[in-house]
Amino acid sequence: MRSFRMLAVVTATAGALVLAAPAATAAPAPTVPSADAQQSIGPAEATSSKPVIAFYRGQRIDLSKGWGGAGVCTEVTGGDVYCHDSVAEADAAIAVIDPALAEAAKAAPAVPAGAGLSLQEPVKCEAGQACLWEHANATGDVLRWTQPGTKYLSDYGFRDKASAACVFRSSGNLAIYDDRTLQPDPLVVLSPNGYCYDLSTFGYPYGGNWNDKADYVNL
Repeated sequence: MRSFRMLAVVTATAGALVLAAPAATAAPAPTVPSADAQQSIGPAEATSSKPVIAFYRGQRIDLSKGWGGAGVCTEVTGGDVYCHDSVAEADAAIAVIDPALAEAAKAAPAVPAGAGLSLQEPVKCEAGQACLWEHANATGDVLRWTQPGTKYLSDYGFRDKASAACVFRSSGNLAIYDDRTLQPDPLVVLSPNGYCYDLSTFGYPYGGNWNDKADYVNL
């Protein structure tokens, strides 16, 4: 059964790795990035580079300027993004738009209500996806990705908004970065796959925690 777990927090400072103390219910040992993986992508690239144009209610919308009332935006195979009012509506539409993705999602059960955090309903991050939520209890607006690569959250209108995440991808983890001016960009790696994480429950290297800190991600 999937659950919310703690993970390693990494920042590139003088070539050292700084790890958060593991919780008593920690998941299997997380993957620590190599020295190359720790390098900041850089503040010039962390800002909006190519606004994401999504399909919503039969129209194209620029997510960097707002979601226009949508509550969930899902990247399908090939990279197109479709937005909907609810996860239930999104899943029904994705079954038609990307049948292979929908079939893969059936192989993994949703996180049951009450697992780890005070969840109000099952978490709907499907097999093959990495997901970010607006709120720590996996509610509010949600972004769901399937394709690997670097995602600049300002392009999605989601910069400094992420409070929870799930990683259900068999081909890799999810790395979250905060863009810092004239400082190394802190990096937190969500690993292993198959777990959900409350970003407010582990410390941020420059003080506070990782809630609402994500500027760009790599998956």
